[in-house]
Amino acid sequence: MENPFLEIDYGDDDQALVEDILQGGRESLERLILRHQAWIYNIAFKMVMDHDDASDITQEILIKFITSLSTYDQGKGAFRTWLYRIVANHILTMKKRKFERRIHDFDTYVTLIENLPDNRSFTHPDAGILEEELKTGCMMGMLICLERRDRLVFLLGAVFGVKDVMGAEIMGITRENFRKVLSRAREKIYSYMNGVCGVVNPENSCRCSHKTKAFYDMKMLDARFTRYHKPGGKKVRDMVESRIEKFDESFYGPFMDLFRNHPFYDSPDMVQWFRNMIVHEEFRGLFDIH
Repeated sequence: MENPFLEIDYGDDDQALVEDILQGGRESLERLILRHQAWIYNIAFKMVMDHDDASDITQEILIKFITSLSTYDQGKGAFRTWLYRIVANHILTMKKRKFERRIHDFDTYVTLIENLPDNRSFTHPDAGILEEELKTGCMMGMLICLERRDRLVFLLGAVFGVKDVMGAEIMGITRENFRKVLSRAREKIYSYMNGVCGVVNPENSCRCSHKTKAFYDMKMLDARFTRYHKPGGKKVRDMVESRIEKFDESFYGPFMDLFRNHPFYDSPDMVQWFRNMIVHEEFRGLFDIH
């Protein structure tokens, strides 16, 4: 799977597909959707923490992409930048999703976690899976505490390794502002996690293993149906550039490694969704697809 955020540009291939799509090429549109659906879905899911919401968001973005495709001008920039600008604009302006309404700020979230009772004697046949599920979910909750723009820049720059040139174009800001927002978001989330999380700082008393029973009793953990932990699947680190800036390597490297070790989730089959849509004559006419 090609990483659209690599410095290597696959724009010629994208452009050829776009030109064919504008001539009514259905297969080219399916190929373009297939190429980008997983990346769009992973951005959406890591922004909202819910698979159903992320699926809806991905579909909404793809509809915007299809309806706007005729306006894409190759002379003004690469297709991938144009597409992910649509992704960013949609995510920044969409209505709040359920976890965004539940999780408001770091202080409230951290206090909630700390106030849950510890249990060091909890036993379960799938205790390891439950603990990993809690750890990944809790870290994603920390991301939700960031304001949307900061959260998106953090995901793009710190997790997916998007460089400031492309990041600035996607976010519609200057390179300097992209770096400033990224630095601020990274520092904020590191500061809170370093102050409470035992995974980040072993001197902290909060441990996922100690909180597992509390979440399990609240029926928020189920080893049969994990929402966040995907054992044996792809990791973010497998999908992005391995190169890390020297400053990250010496200071933030181990911390960022925790986020890059999170799953890279499989997207719902958006090509099948598209095929189901184009059976409707109104949809085909709208996009001139034959």
